[in-house]
Amino acid sequence: MPRTLEEVLADWSEQANVLRKRKHAAEADSIDEILGDVRAAAEDHLTWLSEREAMLRSGHSASWLRSRFSEWLGQGHARRERNTRYYRAVVIPQRTHPSAAAESGRHAAEQGDVERSA
Repeated sequence: MPRTLEEVLADWSEQANVLRKRKHAAEADSIDEILGDVRAAAEDHLTWLSEREAMLRSGHSASWLRSRFSEWLGQGHARRERNTRYYRAVVIPQRTHPSAAAESGRHAAEQGDVERSA
C-alpha cells in the first residue's frame, strides 16, 4: 500500500532535519521550501474538520455527513477519534458565501440581458 501524503511529508521533513544536522543547510532549506509549496497546494487534503466544523462549512446536517462516512473512511477521507468523526476538508462541500452568490446572480443577470439584446 502506498504511503499517505502526511507520511511522505513527515519523512521528507525528517530528511531535511538530518541534512541540517549534518551541515547541509542549503539542501535542507530546498526540501523545506518544496514541502511548504506542497502543503499549501494540498491544504484541503491535509486539513481535518470535526463533524461540527464540517456541518458549518457545508451547511449539511450530521446525518448527511454520516451517510457518507463509511465511503469516505474507506477512501481515507474520514476517520474517527474517540467519539468524534473527522472529515478531510477536500470532500466537504463549501457553501457559497451569500455575497458571492449575489454577485454571481448579478453577473448571470447581466449576461442574460446582453444575450437578449444581441
